[in-house]
Amino acid sequence: MQQNPKLTQMLVKRLLKKHGIDHSKIELSDEEKDELKEVVSSMQDSVEQFLAGEQFSDKEDEEEKES
Repeated sequence: MQQNPKLTQMLVKRLLKKHGIDHSKIELSDEEKDELKEVVSSMQDSVEQFLAGEQFSDKEDEEEKES
């Protein structure tokens, strides 16, 4: 599954806004940026695994209905 950069950007902006954070004032060190990238990557992997399981489950449901 491909990541949509525009969707990611929109979701991050909404999340920051929800918590009252002005993204233009955030300053992260290189180490913090790397850690954040790792966290986001891990979350993305988890979501992709979940979605893959959902798609597999949907296919099984369709096959059962066809039987």
